[in-house]
Amino acid sequence: MAIFVIMFFIPEQEGLSQTGIRTIAMMLSFLVMLITGPFRILHISFFYLGLMPVLGVAPTFGAALTGVSNPVILFVVASFGISAVFTTLPLSSRILVTLLRRFGKNIKLMLLALMTSIVLLSGFVSSVPTCAVFMGIALRFLDLYDNPEDRKRSGRAFMIAVPVATMIGAFMTPIGSAINLLVLNELYIHTGLTIPFVHWMAAGIPISLATLPVAWWLIYKIHKPAEITPEMVNKFIVSLDIPKKMTSAEIIALIITGVMMALWITSSWVSAINIMVVTLLGCCVLCIPKLKVLDFDTFAKSIGWDSVFLIATVISLGNMMVHNGVSEFIVSVLPVLSVPTPLLIAFTATLVFAMLLIIPVAPSLVVIMSAPLIALAIGAGASPAVVLLVLAIAGCACFLLPLDTVPLLTYAKGYYSIRDMFVSSLPIQIFMIIALSIWLTVAGYALGMV
Repeated sequence: MAIFVIMFFIPEQEGLSQTGIRTIAMMLSFLVMLITGPFRILHISFFYLGLMPVLGVAPTFGAALTGVSNPVILFVVASFGISAVFTTLPLSSRILVTLLRRFGKNIKLMLLALMTSIVLLSGFVSSVPTCAVFMGIALRFLDLYDNPEDRKRSGRAFMIAVPVATMIGAFMTPIGSAINLLVLNELYIHTGLTIPFVHWMAAGIPISLATLPVAWWLIYKIHKPAEITPEMVNKFIVSLDIPKKMTSAEIIALIITGVMMALWITSSWVSAINIMVVTLLGCCVLCIPKLKVLDFDTFAKSIGWDSVFLIATVISLGNMMVHNGVSEFIVSVLPVLSVPTPLLIAFTATLVFAMLLIIPVAPSLVVIMSAPLIALAIGAGASPAVVLLVLAIAGCACFLLPLDTVPLLTYAKGYYSIRDMFVSSLPIQIFMIIALSIWLTVAGYALGMV
């Protein structure tokens, strides 16, 4: 409320109208509401969608709802269906058990097997359900500890590892997170450019695979989970109660998702194939009753409407920031950097990680920073596509503080503090800045993006 009152006393600035000032105030108050959480996210989103035309931020209510009609929204809805397939069928647990039987000889390798499973799945399934599924699996494993102190110590490591691995996997492909699709949408709106599916994978997968062992080693060394015996691992595998043979539903699900994957990759060369359309139609096929893969009622119940309308509201506010000249104003006050591409990438990653401490809502940060970062790239003579790729990857890795929706899931279990998350996550993000600077420069030149 204080932000809304203050905004009426701020005079117009050069290049920033009163409408622009009200837009900034609305975005700031929206972020404050999300961070403090006085109401449910869906409630807050509805409130701000209705408030935009009332305060003149949007010219009409229809303009305030532009985010709801954005193609990214249907992708987010459909992605919950794909997630439901992997959560209702034993596919995710099967991946974990396969790794455990090969490598789960001690707690160190158990942690690595868990994080590897999460990363592999998170590249193709939405982050929130992926984190929720593996959090449940990890909690079942922690029940094997008889000593409460051992359970608490191991729980700290595992509850931090689950969201960190989820976010590391999210930037492997464009469909790994709604943040990635938001970035692609912003890149197209402002420049008319896009990043082909295969190019994204060539940039994102090596970064994920390089970051995974670093994150695993740091979490293990810093939080020191209690040791286990092979008997505990075997008992845990039995407790998961996974059928020895794959069911027909699992096989059909893998075939359908395999076809979707082939189409996603083909979209890199065939512009008529839209990855969001493929995801939507693929979800519909998975819900065909005779296939018995995913019941439509189960799909409907799995949709996280908080996430859907959070992204819709953020897109609407972002559109109004462009419409009311706020993005132009931010661009005008940014300095022009003339630095080599590796330094520009390092600067962008550092800036995004730093801003996530202030705005720990990655979708909002993407919408706010896309236009300014594009201008920064053009001013430096670099590719906007590479800079926004950095924005997406750094935005997905929002695990420095447990305030994003993904780490909040495990933080709520009480196994670790904000400090625990910070001390293990900061070195991971420093490593990512270095890795991004090196690899995206190399990949960018090889793929013609630099």
